[in-house]
Amino acid sequence: MAQLNAVDDPARVHAVVVGLERYPRNPDWDLPGAVDDALRFYRWLRKGGVPEANIQLLLAPGEDSRCRLEPLTESGELTWQPAWQRGQLMDAFTTGLDGRSGDLLYVFWGSHGVLAQGDRRLLLCPEATPNDKRCINTANLLEYLQRDDLDGFGQQVLLFDACATFLEHHHHPTRPAIADFPTVHRRGVQQFALCAAAAGQVAENDAALSSGVFSHAVLDWLEANSVDLRPDLTALLTHVKGRTPELQTPVSIEIRSLDGSREELVSPGRAPLPASTGRSQLVLVLHGVLRDEDLRTRCVKHLATHCPQVQLGPCLTDEQIAHALLTVERAMAAVVEVVGIQDRRSADQLLALGRSHGAPGLLSPLEYASLEELLGRPPALPPMAHVIAAVRDAQPFAEAWLPPTVEGGAHRPTVAHLMACVEHFEEYTGGQSVAHPGTQLVPAVIRFTELLAALTPQVCGELREWADRVARRLGVEEAGLAERRADALTWCSSLGTASGRPRVVALLDAEPPNRSVLGGGDGGERFTCALWTHTGSGDLAPAAAQSAEPLSPREVVRSIAQTVSRLRDATGETALVEILLQPDAVQLPVDAWNGSDDGDLRPTLLGVEWETVLRALPLASDDREEQRRAALERRWAGRHDNTVIYLDDRHAEGYAAYGALMDDICAARAVVRAGPGGRERLVQAALQLGCPVVLWDRQATGPVPDTYFAPLQPQAAVESLPERVRSYRAKTCADPIAHPVRPAVLLEAADRPLPPVLSLTELSEPTGSSDSEEASPR
Repeated sequence: MAQLNAVDDPARVHAVVVGLERYPRNPDWDLPGAVDDALRFYRWLRKGGVPEANIQLLLAPGEDSRCRLEPLTESGELTWQPAWQRGQLMDAFTTGLDGRSGDLLYVFWGSHGVLAQGDRRLLLCPEATPNDKRCINTANLLEYLQRDDLDGFGQQVLLFDACATFLEHHHHPTRPAIADFPTVHRRGVQQFALCAAAAGQVAENDAALSSGVFSHAVLDWLEANSVDLRPDLTALLTHVKGRTPELQTPVSIEIRSLDGSREELVSPGRAPLPASTGRSQLVLVLHGVLRDEDLRTRCVKHLATHCPQVQLGPCLTDEQIAHALLTVERAMAAVVEVVGIQDRRSADQLLALGRSHGAPGLLSPLEYASLEELLGRPPALPPMAHVIAAVRDAQPFAEAWLPPTVEGGAHRPTVAHLMACVEHFEEYTGGQSVAHPGTQLVPAVIRFTELLAALTPQVCGELREWADRVARRLGVEEAGLAERRADALTWCSSLGTASGRPRVVALLDAEPPNRSVLGGGDGGERFTCALWTHTGSGDLAPAAAQSAEPLSPREVVRSIAQTVSRLRDATGETALVEILLQPDAVQLPVDAWNGSDDGDLRPTLLGVEWETVLRALPLASDDREEQRRAALERRWAGRHDNTVIYLDDRHAEGYAAYGALMDDICAARAVVRAGPGGRERLVQAALQLGCPVVLWDRQATGPVPDTYFAPLQPQAAVESLPERVRSYRAKTCADPIAHPVRPAVLLEAADRPLPPVLSLTELSEPTGSSDSEEASPR
């Protein structure tokens, strides 16, 4: 069964995931890492879109694992079942599968195991002891899962990380106590079982990784190559055989029919890189990619310049190039760097083959060198304690690995120490987006550099630009990277060293005589405008140049543009523009304002030039505002949940909008699809109930269809929404007919402070030089 059949709906996938770490009656058998492996497989399923209710997670955790599980359980992030007895494990397959219906069943099992007479693979249960070896027979389990009263599950994939050492080698006086599953009528089912060790062999556990060698290899490959939950099983087997030690040979058992026939594949040992299958596959891809002589020349020249150890000859064949890409550090990344500029699809093929066959070095030589140069710029690197915290946060399943010791007990690392961390993380594929199942992997090395960026404000912008470039080459989705970036800021904030996004905050209000005229032109409208800047940390400061006189929309944009430019000079990063408005002025079309001078060939459109969002001024009632802020903080904490509340014309009647928004008090996003009659009222309702993200189209002439806002991906990462809106607005300028949406977005972050002075009658004026960022009250 080289490839599973299509499973289009992740809701049709079910799983039983087992991690038996603690053996209470015989502590010498404790198996650290089994719970972490089970959790990692569980997260791979969840990230692929499998509902939590479809997964039975059974754990027997050790004390350290239990302490880590408690907060996840209490917060509702994780639901698991204790599995201290064999009956609880067997119930997961008997009563636990009753009433369930699906297309594909996964079983992942990590525990101790032995091989009894008749080549029976036995899985030892938590209450087992040397004299009372309570266990389950894997062959009996495979037969039971073919029961004809199960609804569906015609495809089954079972992964067992357990030893297969001969029972007699343990010199125990008693035989195993095997419990059989009920006898059932069987039907035709496709099963693929992959066991960690061949007969008589040990399934190794890596103490440094706190993970089974087999599980680690399987999960690395699944995370890198099977986001859609339909792995190429032959490729998976090839990868695992190449990654496990010579003393441990994984066995693949594929059962095709009821007659008991099966194919058992045993490899002779670990093949040295490059594996012949990997090289052959790579040669075929290179033959198609490098057919263009110009591209071939550029790739070879790039390799010769940046990977001199390749030692290229004058008549280089595809076989020689393939050998170099699979054996020379960073050679594969260097070629992908060149190919990706011209052919993204071919670059992705090369990336996938490199991951499958262990091509060394995730970063290209240029990427590695530029990162090293960036980290050498700050006058002082983060404290070593914070770097260690970043290492643990970037790869939670490898906590045993720590950076090299700092010489002389110094408190701060060197660039060499940080690059050692980078080289370590290059070996790890990393985790997917937690909030958005199915999004592309974000490699651990990028997650680590995002944490460093949050710790190092002096080069934060450059490190993020570096991560953007690497993520594009590796095909990482923007939403996934935005989530990791937001996580890094939250993590850094917990250390008390957060460095957030620079902001320009503009408080606008229409002059009373023109308050009813809110068009986008300069037809007499005037607005009071107070500006503040925020470097990403510390307090808001009044902007350098402000006017106490009312301004036209064009003058407002010019003033904001000048402030953004000054802040960019100070921080090296383009600021987010936040417009503070009264709740009854959400229809103000600030994003359409043009700030160019007459005759200027380059218009400055506020919502196109910069990421621009709206924020609401505090409500007049202190009690109502306190309630709104509490709701805002609660909903903002759950911003990575992709739940979206859609409000249409029917919600504009009575209290329907209130009910819809309060029905899910943790949802952070509202999308207003109503027509002009109820649109403003619905936006204000969402705003007043503390919904942090509200998306609508103020220029739509009527109700909009369900897919109207699809190009903006309202369910994707909140932090990247302003950039998605800005990018879309730019497209509307190029082709208004093809891009009919005119989006307005309100985004309120609970942790970003509002100006200390909100009254427009208390504007500050700069003292002295116009370039000064300090101002005193008038």
